[in-house]
Amino acid sequence: MMETEEYIKNLINANKLIHEDIINNDSFSADELEVIQNRMLDLHNNLEFFMERGDANRFVYELKNHLQWVIKNYS
Repeated sequence: MMETEEYIKNLINANKLIHEDIINNDSFSADELEVIQNRMLDLHNNLEFFMERGDANRFVYELKNHLQWVIKNYS
């Protein structure tokens, strides 16, 4: 099984690529972009909180949950 640190890096990279695609894709409405931005801000705050506490499992959970939400709602 992949080490947690490597797994986190892969999730972060996937998140970055998906959000770069959203930003560069003109098919999203202003309302959709605002919803995504708000979710990203929530994600950032949650990830910061769990990193400060050293809770890698919850960090991974939050990041995976966000990616699944983006894919479900905007792919």
